[in-house]
This record gives sequence, structure tokens and C-alpha cells, in this order.
Amino acid sequence: MQVVICNRAPRLLPSGGVKSAISRFALVGLIFVFEANGAQTPLANGQTNLPAATRAERPKLRPGVPGSEIFDQPTVLDFHVELSETNNHDLETHPREYTRATVVVNGVVFRDVGVKLKGRAGSFRSVDDRPAMTLHFSKWVTGRRVFGLRRLYLNNSVQDESRLNEYVASDLFRAAGVPTPRVAWAMVRLNSRKLGLYVLKEAFETEFLRIYFGSAKGNLYDGEFLRDVDQDLSRESGDGRDDHTDLHALREAVNEKDRAVRWEKLNRILDVDKFAAFAALEVMMADWDGYPLNRNNYRLYFRPEDGRGVFMPHGMDQLFDRTYIELDSSWSGSVAWALFDTPEGQKLYENSCRQVFTNVFQLERMTNLVSRAAEAIKEVYPQISYAASEVQDRIQRRHRTLRRDPILRSPPVTSPESTNSPSRTSK
Repeated sequence: MQVVICNRAPRLLPSGGVKSAISRFALVGLIFVFEANGAQTPLANGQTNLPAATRAERPKLRPGVPGSEIFDQPTVLDFHVELSETNNHDLETHPREYTRATVVVNGVVFRDVGVKLKGRAGSFRSVDDRPAMTLHFSKWVTGRRVFGLRRLYLNNSVQDESRLNEYVASDLFRAAGVPTPRVAWAMVRLNSRKLGLYVLKEAFETEFLRIYFGSAKGNLYDGEFLRDVDQDLSRESGDGRDDHTDLHALREAVNEKDRAVRWEKLNRILDVDKFAAFAALEVMMADWDGYPLNRNNYRLYFRPEDGRGVFMPHGMDQLFDRTYIELDSSWSGSVAWALFDTPEGQKLYENSCRQVFTNVFQLERMTNLVSRAAEAIKEVYPQISYAASEVQDRIQRRHRTLRRDPILRSPPVTSPESTNSPSRTSK
């Protein structure tokens, strides 16, 4: 086993061998781990048409978070997923379970990568179609990373022809202080089939949690499909108690009938400031299929240091379209309803809307994000010019509508002292 340390992932690396890639680009901090012994590395189907990498000098690593090589700037990579006939059959019969694949990333060969299909009602496609996939690089090779990450998502973007919504939303949420996976793109080939441009996302995994929370020991729950906190959600990871105690505490707070008591309980079990920013941005982007408006497409992480929950968005591929949605919405997610039904919660939400609209949901910022991404992917996705123009038009219409929203036109309200200190809550 050899380690090749590269310096930096360029916006588009050509496929065709690591020697070529290393010789053509300046490289820093990106670690590839793969099998190589001087011979050609076979693919899953027995072919040996990709040269193995030779040992490289180990440059000094630059500081940075995992994944920064591909997520700091708009980046397009090349992914080739090779499945044997047996592994292909595994995904036909058990698509949600990992099977083995050989994955080639910009010419670098990774054998025994875990691959399974992903997606819900709108985006799931079978393996013989244009499937969305989760790639797990350390599933069967302990400690292996790509770009410093164990897992990556390849989203087929069948509900977003522009491939831009996830990129824009990720930037806005992170600017608002809401932990959200970062986004790049990948040209994907599955065996001999060219599947085209995919959205490449970092996964909700150990590295992600450490980046945003400093620890991955808290319980992480998958909201799954149209499930709320009144149900025992699937725990994806965590060292906390595996009996849904944290979820039950949140559920108890949501169901509290006394508004003053409910506000206190929610403050103890939920980061209400982050939730208000999360909800404000979800509504501003008209994300009708997210947690606040449809109790869908989310993760929930309970921080180990204080036990408070943080909601995080997922599946942000249908945005900016329903311009008629007002900020003072009818909430579908029970946590949104319970929090914003209290006087303190409603004031917090209204203040968050004003702050997010002023500091994050800026028209120039959003249209520039679209232009920047379109420039990066136009070489491999020529239709992006028209698609990007459509996205910018939707953003402009949504921004224009929101400027007239009653919440944004009314005077600001000072948030109560009790927002972060339940002990000082006024009854």
C-alpha cells in the first residue's frame, strides 16, 4: 500500500493516470491512499487499463479542514465507478446496502470502495438508470480517505437540471451559521455508461461533525422520508445513549401545552438561534420540501457538550420557485410550529428573518454564486448558460417578493434575554 500526497485539486483534473495529473498541476495537502506495487491496478472487471501511481515525495502539508481541496473553489472532478456483474446484481436486489466497487477519481484507483444507492421518492433511480450513490472509501479499507473524507455523495440532480441549487443553498446556510455539507461537481461514469454531471457533496459523517461541532460523539439522526421527531428516527452515528432519550426530550418539549414552559424546555434541548436561522433561510429560498415546511430532508445532531439539537438541511434541489410563500408560514415540522407558536420564539424568528435577509440573502451574493459555479462547469455542461440564467431569474423574483413581506417591512423587535438562557425566561 502506498500513499500519494498531492497538493491541490484543480477545478477540473483530466482522467488518465496519476503520473499525468501530478506532472500537470501544482499539488498540496490532498491524500490519496490506494493499492500499487509497480504493476497496473486492475478494475473490478479485471481490466488493467489504468497505470498505478508511483511513490511521490511527501511535501509539507498545509493546514486546512478535510475536503478544502475540492470545496474551497468551484471544482469538477472525474469519477469512474466499476462494478463486477455480482456487485451490480447486489445493487439491483439490495440497493440500500453496500457492495464493493472500484472507484477511479481523476485517474487514482481506489479498490474495495463501498457503494450503495441513495435518494427518496423523487430522486431514487435504479442502478441501470442514472442512480445517486454514496461512496464509502473506508468501508473495507480501514482509515482510507479521499480528500481527507471517508464518504462522499454523488447526487444525480434529477430534480434540478441546473445542478446549482445545492451549491447556492450550501453557501447561504453556512453563511447563516447553519452546518451544511459543502458542494462540488463530478462527471460520472458507471462501468461503460457515461452518466454525465452529478452534484458531489460531503457526507454527514465524522469529519463533517468535527468541522462544525468539534466532536462527532453526539447522536446524529436521519430525518428519512416525511418523518418528524414524534417518531424514533434512525441514528446514523454517535456515542450517546441509543434509546432515543434525546429525541424523546425534544418531543416532550414540542408537546408542552403551556407556551412559557415550552419555551424553557425547547431552550434546554434545542439551539433555538440556529433553528430560527435555519427556518428563515428555508422559507426565503422557498424550500417547500425541507423540514420547516414539509418535515423532510434534514439531519438532527445533538451536541455532546450541552445536549442541544441542531437541525441541518439536506436535499436542497427544488428552490426559489414558489415565490408566493410568505415568511410567516404554516409550519409542517412540529419543532417549527412549537417554537414559533411561543411569543419569544416568534420574535426570535422575525429577528432572524431580518438578519438573514440583510446579511446573507443578498441578491448580488446569490447571482454571483450562480455565475461563479456556471463558469466552472460550462466546459463539461454546455447547457449551463441557459439553466444558470433561469436560476438567477428565479432568485431575483423571490428576492423582489420578499422585500414586500410584512415581517421584513415591520420594525425590528429586540430578542428576549432568555433566548440562550432559560433560567432568565420571563413568564
